[in-house]
Amino acid sequence: MEILPEREIAEIRSKYPDISQEYLAWLSEVGWGELESGYMIYSSPIYASEMFGELCPENIKKVLMVGDDMAGYSVGFVFNDSGWNFVGVDSCGWVDEMIPEGFSAYFKVNKAQ
Repeated sequence: MEILPEREIAEIRSKYPDISQEYLAWLSEVGWGELESGYMIYSSPIYASEMFGELCPENIKKVLMVGDDMAGYSVGFVFNDSGWNFVGVDSCGWVDEMIPEGFSAYFKVNKAQ
């Protein structure tokens, strides 16, 4: 894992206002890269529409992807009335689930598996 420098965290905060502070703290304390569980945490979030281009399903275009299991399941944040919510996206491109435990708890659980 590689710790993300504060200037890059500030750029993320500027580009994605109100992004999860928990996520930003993870990047500054734990870092980005491949976890022991096989999950990849990206060095910066990217909208699904940018990642998949024209092939991106309409329903996930606004999901801000932050990692994946390198086997087709991705995680990210989607913005709604309650702010940014942590979600899982299945290999077919559907928001599979809301992940209520949040970013850090989700990866600590998955890291132990």
